[in-house]
Amino acid sequence: MVFIPLNSLIDPLQIPEDGVIFAWEISREHPQELKPDQVDSALSDPDKSVWLHLNLSNARVQRWIRQTPHLPETLKEAILDEVNRSRMETIDEFGDGLMMVMNDFRVGLSGTEGDDETGTLWAIMTPHLMLSLRAHPLRTTDTLRHLLRHHRVNPIDVVSLYHEMIEERANYLRHRIDRLSADMDGLEESLLTGAQVPEHETLGRLRITCGRLRRHYTPELTALRRLMRHRPAWFSEIDTDKLREQIELLSYLVDELSNLHERAKMLQDELSAHMAEFNAKNLQVLSVMTVIFLPMTLVTGVMGMNMADLPGLEQSFWVVMVAMIGAGLAVFIGLRLRRVI
Repeated sequence: MVFIPLNSLIDPLQIPEDGVIFAWEISREHPQELKPDQVDSALSDPDKSVWLHLNLSNARVQRWIRQTPHLPETLKEAILDEVNRSRMETIDEFGDGLMMVMNDFRVGLSGTEGDDETGTLWAIMTPHLMLSLRAHPLRTTDTLRHLLRHHRVNPIDVVSLYHEMIEERANYLRHRIDRLSADMDGLEESLLTGAQVPEHETLGRLRITCGRLRRHYTPELTALRRLMRHRPAWFSEIDTDKLREQIELLSYLVDELSNLHERAKMLQDELSAHMAEFNAKNLQVLSVMTVIFLPMTLVTGVMGMNMADLPGLEQSFWVVMVAMIGAGLAVFIGLRLRRVI
């Protein structure tokens, strides 16, 4: 397989330096972060491997994407059309390169992750280059940059960097699942012991979070499985084994999310049954109190009728009683006919 040289994939003189977020020279012996003015020489050297991370919100980067003939049309269309469906597929006409479209959680100005805010990472990968673009700060790429700068990870080639990215996403998902599972265990214990009944809002938030994470990672799992069937020729057997392990891990984590989602639904049903039982007991107490006070109310009501002082009602006590009984029977018959009782 003949690969397209690095300097023919990317014209370094056309890349706007102010749009470079991060550049890293991938090396076994001397990995280092590249300054913007060093990117040109690194990209022009066919013996070097580089991760180039660009800011898609930069106007010059957008103009470069539209004008450059060195990017595959498939990637340009995905970026310009804002395609955000997870994809990982090889591009044969681009030297058997790998195109990736991945969704990730955004990172705010305070460094916190917004569970509701997601962004898209577009990337193209060749044996010596990973070019990634994003419009908003994303959790995975920012974390990977931090790990590289502090030499906590040291990928020896572009494929190793790709594996680090996938594993970082899996680690984050595992961390979220552990927290959700712990929260679910606490809510289950509270509901069973009756010490503190959890609120519907809390369970609803857990259920929505599990559903959102599952929708977020399931398309990526499908994309990885497709990549496994149509992987680039420059993926070694070791890379293939790692990819297979990552697929198995992500599949397990997605299944765990589904289980947590079902647990949240069961907890909501259990909470609804618990609240229905609680309300039924309260209604029973109210019904008993009503039955107890009904004779007293009837007696005081009847005995409190002062008909003797009203004109024309001196001897009508029994007439009024008959009228009351007749009205009660009429209401009872009406309810029976309507099958209310």
